Amino acid sequence: MKRFIAILCAAFLLAALASGCKKDEPAVLVTEEETTEELWTYPTLPEEEETEPVEPTDAEPGESAAASTTTTTTTSRIPVLSGSASASTSTTTTRSSTTTTTTTTAQQNGGNALNISSQEQALSAFNSAVQKATGGKAGFAKRHMITAQGWVFDPEFLGVIPNLGGLIDPASTLTTALDAALGKGMRTATATKGSANALLENSAFVMSDLNSAAWSASGGVTTVTLNVKDGQTRQEKRLFGNNRSTGTSPIDKGPLGLLAANLYDHMDADKIFGLIKSAFSFLNVEPIDIQENTSQVKFVAKIDSQGRLTELTATYNQTINLRDIRVLNGAQAFKDNKGSSTVTVTYDSFVY
Repeated sequence: MKRFIAILCAAFLLAALASGCKKDEPAVLVTEEETTEELWTYPTLPEEEETEPVEPTDAEPGESAAASTTTTTTTSRIPVLSGSASASTSTTTTRSSTTTTTTTTAQQNGGNALNISSQEQALSAFNSAVQKATGGKAGFAKRHMITAQGWVFDPEFLGVIPNLGGLIDPASTLTTALDAALGKGMRTATATKGSANALLENSAFVMSDLNSAAWSASGGVTTVTLNVKDGQTRQEKRLFGNNRSTGTSPIDKGPLGLLAANLYDHMDADKIFGLIKSAFSFLNVEPIDIQENTSQVKFVAKIDSQGRLTELTATYNQTINLRDIRVLNGAQAFKDNKGSSTVTVTYDSFVY
C-alpha cells in the first residue's frame, strides 16, 4: 500500500512541477526575477552624517528626552487570506485611516529635521509619515526580497517521493515547490501617484508593539527606527471543518501590505494555511496545523522636514512549521516540516 501511495505521489508531483504550481498574478504592475540572493542589488542605506542616533534612556520623570513606554491593549489585526479555501474563525479588523498614537511635538522648521525628543514622538512621526503616503495616495517603488534558508522535512515525507534511481532528489523537489508557492526571490512593484493600492498599508503601531524606538537627524532628514516585538501565529483545523487561529504578530499592525496575488509581505499562519492547500491541491494536501514565527523585526523610515515618508525599509526573520499535513486525502500524515527565511521590503522614490 505504501509503495502504491509513493508511486501516485511521484506521478502527481512530477506532473505539477512540469506545469508550474504558481498561479497567474493580477495586473498590479508586479514583476518577478530569478530567485537568487545575488539579485538583491538595491544599494544599502547611506550612513548618517554628523549626528549619532539617539538611544532610549532611563531618564527621570520630567526630563524632555525620557523614553517612557505606554502600554495599550489592541485588537490583533491579522487579515484573512483572500480566496482561501479554508474556513476561519479569526477576527479581521480594518486599519484606521488616521493615527491615534501619542501626538508628536515635532515641528516643520523649513529645511530642518523634525524636532523629536522621545520614543513616543518618534513613533507618532513614523505613523504620521506613513499615513501621509497612504492617505495622499503617493506614488512609490517597492522591492520585496525573500531569501530562504532551507527546509528540514519529516523523513517519511521525503519517502513519499522516490528518487527513481537518483534522478530525483525528494528534499530538493519539495523545497523548490514550497519556495515557489511562498514567493522566494525578489519581486518589484510600482504604485502610481493618485491610484489606490494595497502595496503599503496605514501604520497603527503603538508603544506596546515595540521593544524600542530610536531616531537621528541629518541634513533636514529624520531617520526613525522601530524595533518591533516578536510574533507567533498558528492555524489549526478543528472538527467539522472549522479552523482555529491563535497567537498575535505585532508586525501586522505596521505598514506592510500586499506582495502579489495571494502573497503578502508577511505571510501569517492563516495565509500560509490557505496557500499550501491551494498550491499543493494536486497531491490532495490537507493542512491540519501550521505555525509561523517572526523575529528581529525592524522598520527604518526616512522622513523629510514636512513629515513625509521618503524611504522605508522593513526586515525580519521568519520560521514556518508545517506541524501536521495530510497527503492524498489523509492517507498519510507528516509532522514538523520546518523552513526559515529572511525578508527585506523596501519602499522608495515617493511622489506626493
